[in-house]
Amino acid sequence: MELELTIKQTQKLALTPQMEQSLFMLQMGGPELEQYIEDAVLSNPMLTCQEPEEEKQEEPEAEIPAEWERKTYYMAGEPCVFGQEQEYINGLVDEKSCGTSLKDHLRMQLYTWNLNSTGQKIAEYLIECMEESGYLKMSSLEISRILGLTEQQVEGEIRTLQKLEPCGVFARNLRECLLLQIAQLEGDTKDLYTLAADCTDEIIHNKIPQICRKTGWKREKVQGLIARIRELEPVPGRGYGTGTQGEFIYPDITVRNNHGTYQIILNRERISFPRINQEYLPLLSREKSGADYEYLQEQYREARILLRNMERREETLRRVAEAVVERQEAFFEKGKMYLSPLNLADIAQDTDLHESTVSRALKEKYLECRWGIFELKYFFSNKGAEKNARSCIEKIIQEEDKTNPLSDSRIVQELANMGIDISRRTVVKYREQLQIPNVRQRKEYH
Repeated sequence: MELELTIKQTQKLALTPQMEQSLFMLQMGGPELEQYIEDAVLSNPMLTCQEPEEEKQEEPEAEIPAEWERKTYYMAGEPCVFGQEQEYINGLVDEKSCGTSLKDHLRMQLYTWNLNSTGQKIAEYLIECMEESGYLKMSSLEISRILGLTEQQVEGEIRTLQKLEPCGVFARNLRECLLLQIAQLEGDTKDLYTLAADCTDEIIHNKIPQICRKTGWKREKVQGLIARIRELEPVPGRGYGTGTQGEFIYPDITVRNNHGTYQIILNRERISFPRINQEYLPLLSREKSGADYEYLQEQYREARILLRNMERREETLRRVAEAVVERQEAFFEKGKMYLSPLNLADIAQDTDLHESTVSRALKEKYLECRWGIFELKYFFSNKGAEKNARSCIEKIIQEEDKTNPLSDSRIVQELANMGIDISRRTVVKYREQLQIPNVRQRKEYH
């Protein structure tokens, strides 16, 4: 063994704190970036907030085509389009009531019943056993064993709770749910009750000829009764929240068709952009030494780095968005059916960025266009053909003759004519994902 000194030359990349901050900010979504900027302004006296309204006044407004007068918002994943200001105001969710769950709604009704402590506890337990759909799937026997009651007592408690609103809650199956609602209807509901009680399965599968033979009624009468049944709510819990506040998604990028040219707009309205605090700059020129001067000098450097990283973030996001729009021009022009396969390597090549940088730029970013609001990752998938096929299936079924709907095999043929080659089994899978009934259930009788 011996000791010796050697010189070795190596090359490696070390991330500086500035680079780490730049990468960290790039992958932030709008709300997270807004909070990050607020924290930075509070901790750094050399930064001050520039209100979104001030910045918006400085920038000239782009010419907006007539079709873009409507603005699209997403509430809990569902698109809501409001054309006029008053329509938008009327469509806003009441923050005091949004997110109220079905169980909370039922508990509030119980408070008006003046139940004793035992009855209150039983009712609250049954409410907890109920599913979000409004159905009670636990059997009376199972509940009776847990509560120490008889099955008859449990059934009595359930029938009492079935009087709560919305009508149909605490039903054990679809048949019972429909019957509970029919019992609350006014007028002569005898035939309606008989049809729902005896022909639930036939109604589900749209077997109108079988219903006619079973009941002896004419087809017109059966169709009229089924139409009334379809007005009932098969899922009583639908329309109620989960107890959490609804959230709006504000797009980071807006793509507009301005006279045939797609314009990329970075939405900065939601973020208060920081700027250098001019009140402290004179102190840097007057004082050249001391602890205060060093502190302000360090805060000034950090402020400049933050501003540069924000500019770099916007520039990267703009380059990625422009590359996406260029690659997916057919989508923005014609719709979802024309979404092309796309991966990170394609955009990395177009923007001269690393794939990891592109991936960070995509994280939690949303793009708004004429077709709605989409997460940027929506455009990056090797399953473009799958998305196209599902959109085509949906369109084919929308345009079919409802008196003679297309079978899955015929849909395969229609897709083949459109240049999409998939199997019948795949068509069935996509159709079920789209929650589209089978050919028998879609048939309309005249």
